Amino acid sequence: MASALTVSFDPQAVDFDLRAGLPSGVARRIAAAVAELAPAPSGMVLDLGAGTGQIGQHLAGMSGAHGRSRYLGLDVSGPMLAVFRRKLGPGAAGARGGLLRADAAVGWPIASGRVDLVFLSRAAHLLPLAVLVEETLRVASPEGALAVFGGVRSRPESLRVVLRREMRRLLVERGIEGRSAGEAQRRIAGALAARGGEVLPVRTAASWGVVERAGDVLAAWRAKSGLGGRPVTPEVQDGVLRRLEDWVRERYGSLDATRDAIECYDLAAVRLPKRTGKDMGANG
Repeated sequence: MASALTVSFDPQAVDFDLRAGLPSGVARRIAAAVAELAPAPSGMVLDLGAGTGQIGQHLAGMSGAHGRSRYLGLDVSGPMLAVFRRKLGPGAAGARGGLLRADAAVGWPIASGRVDLVFLSRAAHLLPLAVLVEETLRVASPEGALAVFGGVRSRPESLRVVLRREMRRLLVERGIEGRSAGEAQRRIAGALAARGGEVLPVRTAASWGVVERAGDVLAAWRAKSGLGGRPVTPEVQDGVLRRLEDWVRERYGSLDATRDAIECYDLAAVRLPKRTGKDMGANG
């Protein structure tokens, strides 16, 4: 899910699903919604930043079950892909799809014009915009393809959003500008639209209720190798989170402060234009 330009997800692989995974049943619903956006792909389904395969295992199953397309999950983290392989089971990767360790922050090891669906979940802000746009256009089928970007959205009043806003303010004090998946998705969609793509309405694939505890949010951020979508030194991370803990205690009285919230998983999609041989040559 990461790149050489971002944080390393290797240490997070073992407990990633428990700490940052989607609720039971939600990943399958998301995969079904993605499949509805691209109901009959005949080429490749490319899952960038496939990670531990929470959604990818279902996309791979749908591809194999219908015999129409081949699933390829790409991630730079070997340990994350190892978790994914265990979910697919012995021998299942070849039958249902493939997994490839590669850095999506540079040129993708995929032939031009082979992909019908490019999917990226909760990682759009971790990749360089120019690489993501150019490589998406390069690998997209000349008959037309779809780029789909998914991410979790919390409502503005949620405890997580409030804490994230304060965390980003503390990062700015240190000269670090945070990145968010939502902002990145809007930039990517705009860049693809400028190249002839059609931006489709955002679709909410799933929603669920959660009970947010301030201490749990902070613990999850402490377990990461970075903050706000940016790589930071352990000293900076510790300093920011210590100040955030003090802020929480002052505002809410305790790290045990809780709040009910609704989280949603949104899909932003761009239908890519059909291309002639001349257009493909121009895109590499």
